[in-house]
Amino acid sequence: MKKLIFSATIALLFASSTSSVRSETNAKFTHVFDGIAYPQNATFQRSEHQFEVHVQGEALSELSIDLPEEVSINQGIEVTDRSGKKIAATVSNNDKKATIVFFQPIAPETTITVSMRGVNTPGYDQVWQYRVFGKKVGMNEQIALGVAEVWTYR
Repeated sequence: MKKLIFSATIALLFASSTSSVRSETNAKFTHVFDGIAYPQNATFQRSEHQFEVHVQGEALSELSIDLPEEVSINQGIEVTDRSGKKIAATVSNNDKKATIVFFQPIAPETTITVSMRGVNTPGYDQVWQYRVFGKKVGMNEQIALGVAEVWTYR
């Protein structure tokens, strides 16, 4: 019984210290989350793939998205804030990359939604991975923000 209590205590201490480090790290860096497809049916063409970006630290002036090899975006990309208001930006898109340059930098503690419309895929079940990069105000180089994962099913 003593071994069980000791093991449980050690496990709880380890778990609580790990989660506090993780939440502290996430609290300081802009990151990508919540990738989803509408609809999630893999055979449906011209769907919408979407993900969110939580801006933290310095303001965000630009986003760059590496497109998976078999994905094309035919109806554009739109960026909105949490209230659904469209954010003014210049969007360029080719077969391999999409770039979004914001007219006004996105302030820290803002969450934006990136909606890629008219997405065509080969039609099989897949986890589509969009590597997302950002440029902060005053920076010349892009930094990795994360990978937006969008699942499609049959």
